[in-house]
Amino acid sequence: MNEFNMREKFGLIIHWIGFVLGLTLSGGAALALRGFATVFVLVPLVMILFLIPNTLTWGIRRMIVGGNGFFPWQVLKKNGELPKT
Repeated sequence: MNEFNMREKFGLIIHWIGFVLGLTLSGGAALALRGFATVFVLVPLVMILFLIPNTLTWGIRRMIVGGNGFFPWQVLKKNGELPKT
């Protein structure tokens, strides 16, 4: 049981690193390019720069722990469903 808790914590740390990296990349791009890029280019670029690290680290967490939510703070019930908020 202790090993499982350690795997969950490790997967959660990896996922949070990807989430913060995605926020940093997308926020930095939005601030750096806001005067140069049009909204048509900037919005998809910011979304992609957020989704790539978050999705990659979500996949790593999913391989380590099993089923989990896409965002780090989402917790799945035992049967694999997201709880109602």
